[in-house]
Amino acid sequence: MTTTIIAAEEHVSLADVSMHRVLGHTELAAGRPALAARHFAIAIAAAGTSPRGLHVVPDLVEAAVRAGTPELVRGHAERFEAWAGDSASPLLLALSARVRALLSLGCAAEAAYGRAMHFHARADEVIEQARTQLLYGEYLRRIRRRSDACVFLAAALDTFRRVGALTWADRARIELQAATDADPAAIGWRGLTMQQRRIAEAVSQGASNREVAARLFLSPRTVEYHLRNVYIKLGIGSRSELIRYVLTSSGTAP
Repeated sequence: MTTTIIAAEEHVSLADVSMHRVLGHTELAAGRPALAARHFAIAIAAAGTSPRGLHVVPDLVEAAVRAGTPELVRGHAERFEAWAGDSASPLLLALSARVRALLSLGCAAEAAYGRAMHFHARADEVIEQARTQLLYGEYLRRIRRRSDACVFLAAALDTFRRVGALTWADRARIELQAATDADPAAIGWRGLTMQQRRIAEAVSQGASNREVAARLFLSPRTVEYHLRNVYIKLGIGSRSELIRYVLTSSGTAP
């Protein structure tokens, strides 16, 4: 009987962890970090000594930093970083670096974001990678490195749209607009990489994705990926719009 009661309590506790983590994600994506932090804190408390609570820590740190209360989560952050450091998980190491970046300033923050992106490239978790890209882009925008910010924000926006994370996509879109003076088209060619410019120019000349891929020694999938980012950065949505953009901007493109 006692064993049954304990099992039932653990089941309820784990259900509470999941429920409050989902609610926290909803509030965080919607731009209500204080409410998100409250849900994440409840989730961690409900997890008790279970590792499930540690998995919530990166969410809590992000919410607390956004809410202006980073001092309240430094203990949690230290425990998570120690736990992640003992693991061989690229995802945990990426999240640990993201936690460190959120709680750091200047060069230390940028170095931590760089480590996070390095480990994300070895992990298979596109949502968490996009969330890190969003945070990195926001950081770069705050220090007025707008062109660099656009690269990460556009990549995050593309991922959120592809997986249907629409609230997160709205956040990334707003940040991207802020990084481009409230107009995605304002970055023009300045926000495109050299590879993206070559692809845009080839498409504007009527080349198909396969033809562009053959011309630039790329795969069609890579061309499609770059083309999506070109659309996002230029604030357009189709090949015909891209053709018009290139034709009308030919005199101003560097």
